[in-house]
Amino acid sequence: MQSLLSRYRNGALAAVFLMLTALPGHAQFGGVFTDPVQSGHALQQIAQNVQNSATWQQQLANTIKLLATADKDYQQAITTYNTISNNLKNFSSKSIWQTIQSQLTMANFANQYGETTGLQSAMNGQAPGTASMVWKLMNLGLNSTSSSFLSSQVLGSSHALATLTRMEAMDGVSSQCLGSVGSYNAMRNGNMLPQSSLTQAQFDTTSFTSTELEQLNLVNMGNAHHLNETQAQGALHACQAAQAAVQNMAQRTAAADEINNAAFVQQQRATFSSAPANSSQTWETYLP
Repeated sequence: MQSLLSRYRNGALAAVFLMLTALPGHAQFGGVFTDPVQSGHALQQIAQNVQNSATWQQQLANTIKLLATADKDYQQAITTYNTISNNLKNFSSKSIWQTIQSQLTMANFANQYGETTGLQSAMNGQAPGTASMVWKLMNLGLNSTSSSFLSSQVLGSSHALATLTRMEAMDGVSSQCLGSVGSYNAMRNGNMLPQSSLTQAQFDTTSFTSTELEQLNLVNMGNAHHLNETQAQGALHACQAAQAAVQNMAQRTAAADEINNAAFVQQQRATFSSAPANSSQTWETYLP
């Protein structure tokens, strides 16, 4: 910009100099004379300098606009830098995210005669691996007479074997679910300390946990805890689905009994008819 001002000043001085050199002079033999050629050149030079001056003024105006734009960009860069710097250094507005954490409730069972021995420990995760034994002790077993009877039944056509199958399915699924509940409660107990530490770090306002990078690390750890919790919940949901399947076995057995009983009644009436003589066929479709 200073160079443009110098050029503008030099052009103005040159124009003044040409005007001075074009003034009238004294002739040799008296009088005043004027050189028209020199005057023409002076006028052309003045016009050129005026034109150059206008050009330099336009260039100066454009340069000022460019400098204003550059200054605006610089101020914007300073603002962006300060924002990023503050985010990296201090990020302490966290209390608005804080929620209330749920407390783990322990199972409690009465045990007047030893009928629920081991159930409370298995459910609360205090004795993992004992779910199958505890379930077996709590339920009624089959005696030797029932075993002899069941051994003579035909698979697929015996109501007693179907009932036994349902009992065995209930034993397996219920033992698995009892163990899953115990494992889940044990996991919750073990995770209480790291979850409490994570919560304290998330809502801490000191410089150690206030950086944006540290907050991202805490978010990743929170996602890891959430994944573990989701997997544990999935195991419990699988147990519920298995329990529902076992319950459906009882309903299916009842439906099969109803169909088999209807077919048996029809067969007996066709073979050993008890309808009065010359009566209608209504008795063939009647069920008591």
